[in-house]
Amino acid sequence: MTLLERYIWKVVALSILGTWVLLTLLAAFFAFLGELGDINPNTGYGTLQALVYVAYGIPKTLYEFFPTATLIGTLLGLGSLSTTHELTAMRAAGLSIGQIVGMTLKLGLILVAITIVLGEWITPRANLTAQTFKANQLQQNIAVNAKGVWIKHGAYRVSIKQVWSNTVLEGITIYAIDLKQGQLSYIETIAKANYQQGIWHFNAIRTQLFKPNSVEYLTTPERKVTDFISPDTLTIAAMRPQQLAAAELADFIAHQEANNLNSAPYELAYWTHFTSPLATLVMILLAAPLVFGSQRSVGAGQRVFIGILIGLGFYLLNRIAGNSSLVYGLPPLYAAVAPLLVFLLLGLLLLRRIR
Repeated sequence: MTLLERYIWKVVALSILGTWVLLTLLAAFFAFLGELGDINPNTGYGTLQALVYVAYGIPKTLYEFFPTATLIGTLLGLGSLSTTHELTAMRAAGLSIGQIVGMTLKLGLILVAITIVLGEWITPRANLTAQTFKANQLQQNIAVNAKGVWIKHGAYRVSIKQVWSNTVLEGITIYAIDLKQGQLSYIETIAKANYQQGIWHFNAIRTQLFKPNSVEYLTTPERKVTDFISPDTLTIAAMRPQQLAAAELADFIAHQEANNLNSAPYELAYWTHFTSPLATLVMILLAAPLVFGSQRSVGAGQRVFIGILIGLGFYLLNRIAGNSSLVYGLPPLYAAVAPLLVFLLLGLLLLRRIR
């Protein structure tokens, strides 16, 4: 890496970092305002707990804002070099626009790696922690972790391996406690449970009854139950596509397809895990012609405004493409890739015009 390349990296990276932090803090502030309605003096969820919950959500916000922050930060970083005529000096020294853009894109590759780590490992775990923390503070007797869900339901402790939705559960284990004796009265495992019209339908039930001098084993094909966990309680633990890592989404898609169920929302989220990091490179490519095409006529405020407009346009196009694919049955892969290709072609066309 040359000295000049390190200098460009430093200026652009600092601008992206500053923009990223500011956008995240702004989003966190509005998220905190939204949490004020959930503050309940009768539970442990107060103002401090709301701040902690919002803090747990910061990795998700960082991940979502990264492409926009990259665009605005690159505009500001390269724009500052343009304002001080440093870009002009670089070009006079023999560097082409393509070389300068190439140096910036190398930084983009590092940013892509950061985005992948954030989206695949940090954000999903932070989301689980946030869900469990809020549920505990609101005294909802539910704990969510990477291995499933634990719920306290009267004299029962319920473990659920997979909460596919608040009405479809798999891998359920019920521990019934005799509160007077202070010991287990039975353990029941249920392969699958579905909630329909106010009734839980249990399938493939195995029960271990603990008697004073023996253990009795029972097997029941199915059973209908009304006194079980409310679907409203399970809503907090239900899997949301945007909160899952790509590997988890792949497992869920396989499950849906094996059971002839709709997997389109999860397929869309799955492909977004790949297009979102690539959007970082596209935003850098798109920022370059906007800077080189108006090196002296545009100020920092105008560049920020342009960046916000383009970022908003990218966000809206993503939402439109995604919702259209779900409504009209279009392939989720196309919906995830189409906005990226549109902005990539736009960036290449603009870059070609100034070269």
